[in-house]
Amino acid sequence: MSSLRPRARTASPDGREWEIYAYRERVWPESGRFRKIRHRFAPRARDWTVEAVSWAPYPVKHRWAVAAELKGQVLASVEGQLARGEHPRPRNAKQETV
Repeated sequence: MSSLRPRARTASPDGREWEIYAYRERVWPESGRFRKIRHRFAPRARDWTVEAVSWAPYPVKHRWAVAAELKGQVLASVEGQLARGEHPRPRNAKQETV
């Protein structure tokens, strides 16, 4: 999850507050000397990760992998579905396990 601020916040009808993050992960370099240092300067992956997180009363996370050109569409879809109280299932996104 990103340490930066969420891209969107919404509340579902049951009162649960949701934060939606979008970020690109860094690609891990091959094994070898100074691997952790090289990771800090590694390029980011091409695909984006969209993650919806709710912390109370217990943590719930949903995560999807998205192509860069579809990131905005998936963010809007997830935000709308959560606001309507539905389980988010955005099109053009691949569900990831959390």
